[in-house]
Amino acid sequence: MLKFFRDQKNSWLMKGILILTALSFVSLFGSGRFLEKIPDEGKAVAKVAGKKITVAQFVDEVNHNVRSLSKMMQKPFTVQDAVQSGMLISLFNQMVSRSVMQAAADDLNLTVSDETVRKTIGQMPMFTDYDGSFSMAAYKQYLSDMGLSEKRFVDDAFLDMRAQQLTDAAQAATITPAGIAEMVYRLQNEKRTADVFTVTPADLKIKGVPGKADQERLYKELSDELIAPEYRTFTVMFLTLEDVSKKIKISEEELQEVFNENKDSYAIEEIRDVDQMLFATKQEADEAYAALQKGQDFMAVAKKYANQTEEQTKLGDLTPSTATGDWADVVFSAKKGEIVAPVQTAFGWQILRVNKITPKVEKQFKDVRDEIEQKLIASMAYDTLTETAVALDDRFGAGETIEDVAASTGYPVRKYTLVDPAGTDENGKKINISKMILATAFTSDPGRESPMTEDGSDFFVLRVDDVKEPALKPIEKSQKEIKAAWTAEKQKEKAQEITKTIERDLNKGIDPKTIARKTGAKYKRIDGLTRRGAQLPASATYQIFNRPLKEIITVPAQSEYLVIKTIKTAPADPKKDQIGLAELRRLMREQTAGEKSDAILADFADYLGLTINEETTQKAFSYITKSTQEETDE
Repeated sequence: MLKFFRDQKNSWLMKGILILTALSFVSLFGSGRFLEKIPDEGKAVAKVAGKKITVAQFVDEVNHNVRSLSKMMQKPFTVQDAVQSGMLISLFNQMVSRSVMQAAADDLNLTVSDETVRKTIGQMPMFTDYDGSFSMAAYKQYLSDMGLSEKRFVDDAFLDMRAQQLTDAAQAATITPAGIAEMVYRLQNEKRTADVFTVTPADLKIKGVPGKADQERLYKELSDELIAPEYRTFTVMFLTLEDVSKKIKISEEELQEVFNENKDSYAIEEIRDVDQMLFATKQEADEAYAALQKGQDFMAVAKKYANQTEEQTKLGDLTPSTATGDWADVVFSAKKGEIVAPVQTAFGWQILRVNKITPKVEKQFKDVRDEIEQKLIASMAYDTLTETAVALDDRFGAGETIEDVAASTGYPVRKYTLVDPAGTDENGKKINISKMILATAFTSDPGRESPMTEDGSDFFVLRVDDVKEPALKPIEKSQKEIKAAWTAEKQKEKAQEITKTIERDLNKGIDPKTIARKTGAKYKRIDGLTRRGAQLPASATYQIFNRPLKEIITVPAQSEYLVIKTIKTAPADPKKDQIGLAELRRLMREQTAGEKSDAILADFADYLGLTINEETTQKAFSYITKSTQEETDE
């Protein structure tokens, strides 16, 4: 069941922190579960070097991935979505592969120094300024956004860099023979020049209309396409969150009470403008701090001792909720203008200065009264909406009609006349209607009110009033489709005639530009065509490089015809492009190395005694799938 993906080797730290964190979801956004505890959660789905990967760990991995993807996409992503997308197998393979890599690194005693980890992270593009220097502000902001601690981040980096040594070893052991590389270079870099004519049928003007015989013929040929869809007429009563919200009333006393209980949350946080210097060692930081204590200018010291520009020293405005790290408490206890003595962090030693303090601002009830009311109504509205939907559903179940309930409640009702499953009327006009309403309309029995149905944040109830069954449209109502089909036929015939004219004139040696003016075809001489080039469709490129020079070929390509004559060829000489040849050998070596990396991982899996408990794994998969289905049914 284990699968080692070739692109696994590209997922390590060097490829960027976004990908690293995507592979380390276990550290993101807390430990809350979307799935409940499941049976046999202590059992192993796999074992590597005597260490178990348990059912509980796998379920946690699913939960964390779901939570993280929701955060990254800024929209709901559920366990059900993960199941439907096939993500479970991918996650399982990833967990097992990662465990094998870590166990192999342990067995080989592979390690990475703290200094190397620090420098590598410090050089990541997403944490560097425009001049390539490390930005502490960007780093802290990233950790805050992703919900990661510095320790967890650095630990994950260390583990991934150790594992990277395995794939580096595979690549180093790969050799590409020079002769093979030269042959591939010649094939890839040979260039040809061709005259290309393009004839597009859709651009050709066709006069006239189809005669009776053509109409009858095309009507028969298009019969499957001329079936009018089923149309339904239905009535809908809407129960919306907005309608329910309008009926919710909250007293001034309740609003005041909420304000009194949450006064701090309505205040504007204290803001501090902070500068910083970053050093690799305490000795360097102490020397800079001593210079500052002697009265030297902060920016001058930053330039001399930390090699930082003025821009690099700026952390900007910080608040207690946005500031993270070992230095945050120190900064918010310092006075204005105070220079904080060196503080140790995961990346070295920092000296900080508080430039400006904007005090916390308390708001009055009148300032936030409307905001509180809106939030309370919003928090109450959905519960009220759900309760109302249940009560109305009972009334419909008791035999009341949409008209009866609407008359007593005032909720809006709309009738939709002759609408097809795509949401268009008989005249082809698109109707503004939700997919859920359409689906309900075409799955409900006529003459009966449907159950109260949830549609996003709202509800509706629907009754199908009439059904018009699918039927072949009469020929008189199919003229538009018949005319379009007839025109397309004539355009194709005319295009083929033009291509034959171009072929004949090219064989006669007539100038290409003259041919283009005569036929109306688009003409272009294209230089530097290669086998991998994208100037022409792949089918045309193949013909150019696999047919003799000067031969005239016609290639149908999607919605057009290409008439091509290859004029000349320019062979490639790898000996004149040693840099390009070396790059090609590198790419070929990496491709081969990827295959070797997979083989090495498989060997390590055998050596370390990797076992997959198929029965337990299948049970875990089945439980997760069953849980999402039950949730959907509810």
